[in-house]
Amino acid sequence: MSGFTYKKMDKREELGWHTNEPPDKTVRRILDGDIPPEDQYVAVRTVMQYDIHQASAGRLPEMAMSQVHDDNIYRVSVFPDGIDILCFGLSSIDSDINGHYDRSDDLPNWVKERLAVLMITNGIPPTQEVAGVGRRISSHVYWVYAPETTS
Repeated sequence: MSGFTYKKMDKREELGWHTNEPPDKTVRRILDGDIPPEDQYVAVRTVMQYDIHQASAGRLPEMAMSQVHDDNIYRVSVFPDGIDILCFGLSSIDSDINGHYDRSDDLPNWVKERLAVLMITNGIPPTQEVAGVGRRISSHVYWVYAPETTS
């Protein structure tokens, strides 16, 4: 990503991770419990910032960190070895949905349905939001919006 720089964090040297670490690695480390709970908020916000930059092709770097209602957004990363899900909302860090899934069949139905819709959208930035469903961020990363009630 040429031209993109993360905002400088005062605690950079104290954290068990670096703000310039690849976002997929940061997500996996959060899910594995390798980033201390007190540092997870900064780590999640850094990943969110990176995704916004990626989805907007660098045109909307401040694309509404203010417009994003993060308690309802799950970052879904699809890899050959499985799927990682992480809620951006601080209050949802311990969500039962957060984690690594070996197969898509193991995902909650509402995630599978929304992911199926997003997978057929264009992943070339700038990407478009699908109202009530989410947004494709890149070739393998999606933001899936939670329904009003997750069951």
